[in-house]
Amino acid sequence: MLITTERLTLRAWSEDCFDALFALAQLPETVRYVGTGEPWSHEYTLGKHQATLAHWASHGFGWFAVSASPGSFDGVVSLVRRSAAESGLAAPAVEMGWWIAPSGWGRGYATEATSAVRDKAFAAGWADRLLAVYEPVNTASARVVAKLGFTPHSKFTLDGRVEQRAVLDRSR
Repeated sequence: MLITTERLTLRAWSEDCFDALFALAQLPETVRYVGTGEPWSHEYTLGKHQATLAHWASHGFGWFAVSASPGSFDGVVSLVRRSAAESGLAAPAVEMGWWIAPSGWGRGYATEATSAVRDKAFAAGWADRLLAVYEPVNTASARVVAKLGFTPHSKFTLDGRVEQRAVLDRSR
């Protein structure tokens, strides 16, 4: 599956995405607002990669590899089905996340890629509600969330870090 925008190509996650994901997950500036803020181990990255492939097989959607030019790996936009308990919303949702490689920062790639995936998720019926979870101190992600039209929902603390949930419902 491909999603294209004016400048980007987003393709369904595949086996060949692992090495690029692992490289991205080694950059301290990329992971500082993800989980513990530490680079991912090979084993942890492999687990995420395998879970992503399984999610695609089970649900028909999941993570997308972002490319700004043929053959490049410039980031990830993720969609992951969450149960009511996992979402923290008392209702099921599809969580949307993103990582853009530092070489693409400040170029609008995150907003462009996530907007395209948001639109596809709603048009394809993959989600009625999207959830974004981010650290409010990550002002770049907070701006993307606002640009996409998400509404702040609730804050919580995870691993000593304040996290914000925001939601976006499909227009009926």
